[in-house]
Amino acid sequence: MNLAIMRFSALGDIAAAMPTWNTLPWKPVVITSPLGKALLEDEYDQFLVLENKKLATVYQLIKTIRKQRFELILDYQGNDRSKAITFLSGVRHFNAKGADISNGAAYIHHQVTQKLAPQLKLDLNFTPKPRDYIVFNTGSSAKWASKRLPAHKWEAFAIEAYERFGLPIKFTGAHDEVDYVNELTRNIKVPHSNVAGKTSLTELKSLLRNSFLTVSTDSAAMHLSAAMKTPTIGIFGATNWIIANPFGPWSTVLHDPELQCPSASQLTVDPNIYERIDLSQGLETLAPYLQE
Repeated sequence: MNLAIMRFSALGDIAAAMPTWNTLPWKPVVITSPLGKALLEDEYDQFLVLENKKLATVYQLIKTIRKQRFELILDYQGNDRSKAITFLSGVRHFNAKGADISNGAAYIHHQVTQKLAPQLKLDLNFTPKPRDYIVFNTGSSAKWASKRLPAHKWEAFAIEAYERFGLPIKFTGAHDEVDYVNELTRNIKVPHSNVAGKTSLTELKSLLRNSFLTVSTDSAAMHLSAAMKTPTIGIFGATNWIIANPFGPWSTVLHDPELQCPSASQLTVDPNIYERIDLSQGLETLAPYLQE
């Protein structure tokens, strides 16, 4: 089938769609952003890239899509821009209209796929990970500073994880998070390394794929880790943990038990929202996947 899949937006949103794309029996053309191509170029061969959101650029993309004569576009973005692109391209398309949003992003995306082929199932098989290291993804961009936990929480998490598993911890982060992660790791006493800003997206995927466990803020790294079938604990407070929860039974979320889940469009900014989070709860939930 001459098929295209479409997803722009943030890296975490693209990463959350990866589990359902892996169910497709056809190799699609990926319509995405430059960052999306950087994330996926080790998995897919053909891309149509929307370089920016300017009307002229969108128009050129529509012309290119029309020339491709796709049989179908699976629109995993579902916003006004992607709906306009698919409509004006004249290609049959499916999006998430009418989807059940109670099970998280990966399952919302999968409902789009099942409009094409209801028999396609998400792969929930799990293979234990090597006991080499643990990843802590502590950062978020300054724009999402409300997702950042206090440093003392990461210090406590690091001590608990090391005492439990005896594995070194690798701290990850994007280029714009380097200063933050550098400052945070100065007080970490257990064996660790800081690779924030030192990995390409492909290298980060490999790092997460081979990690024994990932503990992460609500971020692209969290969704990537879960997509790589690595046991993943997502730490939430400022954002909606129902819609944005990481994929798979090998993943879980932790949040303040007294905190009401924020809506998808409203951030919670209370600086104390992370204080009552207990990492041991997440570790107990994931014990079947951590070879304990």
